Amino acid sequence: MKSSTRTAALVTGAVVVLLAPIAALRAASGPDDPRISVGAAAPATLLPGDVRDTAGRMIANAVWTGLVSYDPKTGAPANAAAESITSPDRKAWTIRLRPGATFQDGTPVTSRSFTGAWTAVLREGWAGARLFTDVARVKGAERGATEIPGLKVKDDRTFEVTLDRPLAGFPALLGDPAFFPMPEKVLTSRDWASYGRAPVGNGPFRLTSKSAREIVLAPVKGGRSVVVKQMPDARTQYAAAEAGDLDVATQVPPERHESMDADFGGRHRAVPGREVTYLAFPGWEERLASPTVRHALSMAIDRSAVTEGPLGHQYTPADALVAPGILPGHREGQCRLCLHDSKAAVSALADAGGLTGPVNLWYEANRGDDAWVRTVADQLRKELKLDARPHPVTGLAKALGDREVDGPFVVRTTAAYPAPVAALAPLLDAGTGFDDDYATGLVAEAERATSPDEGVIPARLAESAMLRDMPAMPLWSRHDHLVWSERVRGVTAGAFTGLRLTALSVKE
Repeated sequence: MKSSTRTAALVTGAVVVLLAPIAALRAASGPDDPRISVGAAAPATLLPGDVRDTAGRMIANAVWTGLVSYDPKTGAPANAAAESITSPDRKAWTIRLRPGATFQDGTPVTSRSFTGAWTAVLREGWAGARLFTDVARVKGAERGATEIPGLKVKDDRTFEVTLDRPLAGFPALLGDPAFFPMPEKVLTSRDWASYGRAPVGNGPFRLTSKSAREIVLAPVKGGRSVVVKQMPDARTQYAAAEAGDLDVATQVPPERHESMDADFGGRHRAVPGREVTYLAFPGWEERLASPTVRHALSMAIDRSAVTEGPLGHQYTPADALVAPGILPGHREGQCRLCLHDSKAAVSALADAGGLTGPVNLWYEANRGDDAWVRTVADQLRKELKLDARPHPVTGLAKALGDREVDGPFVVRTTAAYPAPVAALAPLLDAGTGFDDDYATGLVAEAERATSPDEGVIPARLAESAMLRDMPAMPLWSRHDHLVWSERVRGVTAGAFTGLRLTALSVKE
């Protein structure tokens, strides 16, 4: 075969391979399909108490109605399945359900629908268990527990929850899928596998079919169905939405980030997230104890170069300790020392007396962090002439506990509910040894405030104090991308809900 002929054949074959997924999608849905189609990676599970990914959270928020929901504009919680959530001391809470609510199988939603589901989360050790044990700290909540002293049913519509300490943000936490209810039938049978394949919720959509290719949700009270296409590849999603064969793509490939506006006009959006990546400092390492040294390291890092390079435009450079997806109480631009400033970084390090010897950047191996950690190490070598070295380990938590860590280490936190203190509290347990009485006292004050609004001021003061001492420097926050076709309307999303399937409609 001649070279030109062989090249043409290879190119033709490549085009066929690239177009095959889109052609298959077009054949499966068709231009006249009345359903609204959404591309997403396959959820790990549809058990609400075990949800651990964006796709699962998106579907769960359509199939179930939690005790509270989150306002799309402000992010603030509002009662949904709950008629009222009250407490005299922010420690003992009384929850009253709205009357007449039912699951999609017609059975009633009762107090036990919630307390039984919460007990199952703990007994089975599902992903949501930590919200009961570590965040809410429900009295007696432990993984594997079969009875929870802090949960008491008063009647079919009323139950009480007792926490180990006051937490003003407890009502906001109740919008997480871990706190969604389940019908009595599954609570009795404990056939979680069957329920995960065909869950019955109390929300505006019911699941009508589930296969390896798609999950179909039908509205309970009429309207268009939504089909969630199992499309883990961002390129396939993007191309299908661009061609009009998919209504909403929930992923954008790195190489198309700069062309979104040209490809979709105003039909694209970045959704701020609730997860932040930090480089934290071990408090026992004297070389790194000075806040000035930490400030120098922070200013030497070009966060934009990392987020646009090895992180592929999927993250936003941090300018605060609190993630941008936490709308109530969030402030932009709080971390001035997060701005890349080579001269200021060099000057600060000199003022601190310099930093000699290897600077190991500790991180958990096999988590996909190698590329960006190498880039950060390169920047520290270039900007500050440090002997910065990536240091992957298996078992970072143990190394921290044994105080083996001698350099900055990677920490990721995810706020459990929309309040600034929900982002700050996990940093106190990050293994740094940070125990400043002023900052920790402010965090505790924010948690036990009489209301979430009153907790904002102490949380902001705590954030300022923690940025001053910098036990952990914020690097970046993950965000989601959405692009959509011309026929779909109502594309909205939040850090705590994902894409809101209930808000989608079609241009008539």
